[in-house]
Formats: sequence, structure tokens, C-alpha cells
Amino acid sequence: MSEKEAAKYPFLRQAITLVETLNLQIDDLADPSYGKALDRGAGRVTEAIVDGEVSAKLDDQMVELISYPIAVMYVTILGEHFLDRRYALGEAVRAYRLLRGESEGRINEIATLEFGWDLVQVQEEHDDQEYRFKLRFSDYLRASSGFHEDKWKLVNRIMKNGHVLLTRNEAARLLQGEVEARIQARVSKHARISLPEPLKERLDRVAKVFEENRSRLGGENLPSEVINEAFPPCIRFCLEGLLSGRRASHMERFALTSFLVHVGMPLENMVELYVSVTDFDEAMTRYQIEHIAGIKGHRTRYTPPTCDTLRTHGICKGKNEICEHVKHPLAYYRIKARRLAQAKSSGKVEDLNKPK
Repeated sequence: MSEKEAAKYPFLRQAITLVETLNLQIDDLADPSYGKALDRGAGRVTEAIVDGEVSAKLDDQMVELISYPIAVMYVTILGEHFLDRRYALGEAVRAYRLLRGESEGRINEIATLEFGWDLVQVQEEHDDQEYRFKLRFSDYLRASSGFHEDKWKLVNRIMKNGHVLLTRNEAARLLQGEVEARIQARVSKHARISLPEPLKERLDRVAKVFEENRSRLGGENLPSEVINEAFPPCIRFCLEGLLSGRRASHMERFALTSFLVHVGMPLENMVELYVSVTDFDEAMTRYQIEHIAGIKGHRTRYTPPTCDTLRTHGICKGKNEICEHVKHPLAYYRIKARRLAQAKSSGKVEDLNKPK
């Protein structure tokens, strides 16, 4: 693999092998000659945190290549699950934008050799849409399992002889999901490593950026125990509907499950909750919950919908004054949980739903 290709897609096996041949040790990176790579590594993580996307700076290919494992090292040392997902997504979006500019042959090569897809190049047109690939339906189902838009549902796809037709951009978008899953699996292997001062300085800067943006991104720490009294009205609506036997919409079930995952309810308790009050199949229910929790599928831990989305789907119920000042159910939960804790410690009784 050329340095150019490795710099573009440093998560590929051949690119990783190329870096390994350099036999770089952590202490070697403390040499001033690696300063640009250290800065770029910190920059990759910072871009993912702030912008949600890592840029592609290919003017210095070796710096771009070496900076990737450095960035991965920073993320693994920080050990923040939210940052794992944010960084993996940022790198995956970078890969997607590069893949969109590749030839069909190169996309096919990466998909088949790296991710084991049964992908075949075609040239077909249906309803004024040009299709350049067909993907074995089993690979398609796995690769698209994290996508919720209607266009990705198998029933809405064109199938021929067990293969799903794809445009170039659709193939690149599905590969983005594969890249994200691979990188997240790598950075989630948290480790404590003693760093030389030049590396530690960059790591400290990255950590500061993350802390400054944590609340904005929704990654602020939640209470360690589930506090039912802090549930926002919309989640109470979903939960009470489930317990009462009301037929819940897909969005209600997704909102409730993703919220319970984030506030720390054990998965077994969630499975028991659903199965005990519905006629849901236990195996299927468990799989769906584990998928939302990031244990199955692309291993993406889904965040609950925003208040605007819940309002669009008619799930915003019983708004109170806290609701007027937040845009996400988890933000409501953090505020209410904090006030409950403060009221308990002070012994004061107050209207905990009023903004402060």
C-alpha cells in the first residue's frame, strides 16, 4: 500500500501494517521531529469533539498516517465512552467523504477485502437512479442495521437474485458505518499509559477541550443510580403507556429504551420490563435493546431523540417549566436529579420543576 492510500484510510489493515514496520515506540515520539504528528493526532481528536468530523490533511502523508494511531492512543487513555463514539464517528465521516471521490473499483476493493462484503459492480438504472453495486442481502442487513431512515429498509430496496442494488454514495455511506464500528472497537480498549511530557501536554489539551464541550454534546456524567423521580414528562408518558398496556409507537419504544440505557438501567431489567407487560418475544426484545445499547449491530449506543423530535412525534406530554429550558430529555434528567439531591441534603421542600 502506498503512503498516500495509507494516509487516506489509516484504519485499513495494510495501513496499520505499514505503521508497524516503522517500529515506533512511545519514547521515540517524544523526539521534536515528531512534533507535527503529535499535534495532528491531538487535532484529529479535537476536530471530532468540536466538529463531529475529522478533516483530511493529505499534504504531508506520513504525518497524517502516524497521527492516526497517536489519536487512537489519546482516546484510549482518556477512557471516556462518549468520546470513543464521538471520535469513531468523526473518523468515519472523514472516510465517507474520501470514499465518495473514489472509483467504483476502489470502493469494491475496500468493501470486499477489508469488511468481507459480497459486493459486485453493476451498471443499472431504475426510476432515473443509477446503481453501481449490488450487495448480498445478508451483508446489507448487517451493514444497514444502524440506519433508521425509510430508504434503508429492505422493503424499500430493489433486490435482484438475493442482492440489494446500491448507488456509489450509498455504498460509501454503508462503509462509513463499518469504519465507525471498527474504530470504536479499537478505541474502547481503554488503557493507562505513562506518557513522555510532549505527549502528555497534547493529551491534557485534548482532555480540556473534551471537558469544555462535554455538556454541549450531551456527554455530561449522569447520576450513577437510576432516579425515577427525575424522569422527564415525555419519558413518563412512554413508560406509563407501556405499563398500562397501551400500544406504543416505534418512536415511543425507541425513546424509552435509549433513555433507560443512558441513565443506567440494567439491560436485564429492561428486558423484564418489556416482556412482563407485553406479548413481545423475549429473544427479539433482548436483541433490540442490546442493539440500541450498542452491544449488537454496529455497536453504536443510540442517544434518545431530542425534544424537537419527540414533539414532532406527539410524545412531548405534560411539559413543565424545566422543559422550557432544555432541548433534550437527558438534560432534563440531569437538572432534576441534581435538584432532588440538593433538596434531600438541605431538607428543603420546593417546586423542583421550576428553572434555576
